[in-house]
Amino acid sequence: MSKPESAFWDILQSQSVLTLAMADSCGSWSAPVLYVAEWLQDRPVLYFLSSPSSRHIKNLPANGAAAASVYANYSGDWQAIRGLQMQGYIDQVRDVDRAHWQSLYFARFPEVAEIINNPQSEQQQKIASAFAKVGYYRFVPSDIRLTDNSQQFASRQQWDFS
Repeated sequence: MSKPESAFWDILQSQSVLTLAMADSCGSWSAPVLYVAEWLQDRPVLYFLSSPSSRHIKNLPANGAAAASVYANYSGDWQAIRGLQMQGYIDQVRDVDRAHWQSLYFARFPEVAEIINNPQSEQQQKIASAFAKVGYYRFVPSDIRLTDNSQQFASRQQWDFS
């Protein structure tokens, strides 16, 4: 499959918040993160930053299994609901891939790079210090389901990458 033929690719490129979901011994949990998507080896890969001590990272199962979603902002028109539900895994980006990851991520979010590299306030200095401790992660979908109410109510398409 090539990415231009994939209806979900436009959503991944036009949105910026990925909601990760997982379950641990305390119950279900979700967390929003900024992401950038890349087409890699015939599948999308979504890169994000997170604290290694965050609940959605430290309590991942050994296989990294997680669910995620990306939805466009609701505009008051239920027929405009469009988004993705995904199943896959989370793992840490290898050190050898970190420079590539950073170039993609900070090209998409230059305001984040600016805070890290040139903090202007005490609050931004705290944020920059926190970024020095973050982990670099990726969500790799095995299944993607597109919901697109503009096609018809509850219209769905699905892709399997397993």
